[in-house]
Amino acid sequence: MIKIFILLLALISILQDLLIRHRLKKAFPERPWIHRIYLASFLLLDTLIVIALTCYRMAPDAASPRYVQIILWVIAIFMMSIVPKLIYLLFSLLDYPASRVKKRRVHWFSAAGLIVGLYCLGVMIYGATRGRNHIEVKEITITSDKLPAAFDGYRIVMFSDLHTGNYGPHNTLIRHMTEKINALEADLVVNGGDVVNTNARELSGKDMAALASIRNRDGIYSVFGNHDLGFYMRERAGFGPVESVKLLEEKQARMGWHLLNNQSVAIRRGADSITVSGVNYPRDGFHNGHETGLGGCDLEATYRNVPDSAFNILISHTPQNWDAVRATGKADLTLSGHVHAMQMKIHVGKWVWSPAQWMYPRWSGLYTEGDKHLYINDGMGYVIYPMRIGTYPELTLITLRSASAQFSDRSPR
Repeated sequence: MIKIFILLLALISILQDLLIRHRLKKAFPERPWIHRIYLASFLLLDTLIVIALTCYRMAPDAASPRYVQIILWVIAIFMMSIVPKLIYLLFSLLDYPASRVKKRRVHWFSAAGLIVGLYCLGVMIYGATRGRNHIEVKEITITSDKLPAAFDGYRIVMFSDLHTGNYGPHNTLIRHMTEKINALEADLVVNGGDVVNTNARELSGKDMAALASIRNRDGIYSVFGNHDLGFYMRERAGFGPVESVKLLEEKQARMGWHLLNNQSVAIRRGADSITVSGVNYPRDGFHNGHETGLGGCDLEATYRNVPDSAFNILISHTPQNWDAVRATGKADLTLSGHVHAMQMKIHVGKWVWSPAQWMYPRWSGLYTEGDKHLYINDGMGYVIYPMRIGTYPELTLITLRSASAQFSDRSPR
């Protein structure tokens, strides 16, 4: 599948270069060196990128952080080459009907396409530099009749999808993230999974120290995501998906995190309590890797000892199982990640579009059905390409409000 994708991108890029070369040839008939240099340089770039992508697929250590980091940037350069040229060509097509209407050759749309294409190139460069490191804090409030008054104002901070193996050794994103979390003074901290990208060895001592420094009142609770379960690693002697998952469990325990694998715990305030549950990545969840048998969302086991009356927070890496979760009637607030909004959102006023909508019916932000809520965090890290456009690394601050406490505050004294 990936080889077909690489070949398709290469063909699109070469076709674009031939079309642009043809336009340059017509625009500068007396200067053939312009279109020749253009074509030679971009064909060379396309060839080098395809060779790099093909060699990456064949490399025995392709899943190592070093190779992954290199190939992510190769893909980013490929995208920066293809997308602006595609925009220019689509705009320039409109010159033909415009020329027929004006009865002379015009280049209005070509000029507009050049401007828009260069603007998109600038946006992509920003997304690959500042955009992927600019942490945003989003705040939401959830009000529930089931929340005990003792938990009114309870603060939860969520982060998800670190993909630590995709960062270089000098990246400071995780340290800055932990500083921001500590400044939010959370009662509870939630990690939505995908701590690593391919295997647990990516989680370095430096990052563990930063993640262990997160301050909170009631603990840090986490779940496994698809990248945590070894779906994308190449097994070596003595270290495969089983060993990687076990090592990740051990590392999270050393950081003071509480991994919930189809389990539930109670958080208490005096005589009152709420429950926090966490489920494993579902076996039927899409992951485009090789099956390891280490996934499996078991809602029955998760909720076996959770009473219907308890306010419940569920951590589920993927939002795809929210319909099944709601059918249990247990989870009042489900917290998910996984989607990243495909690291791209286009904002026009209040209208927001993302390619994630093509794959996921629920892909970012807050969704409410009756008295049940789902929040999808856009994640902290990145996959496929090292950039974030219109959707930045996210921390979510969730404040819980008790409807009964608010009602009593409004009651006459």
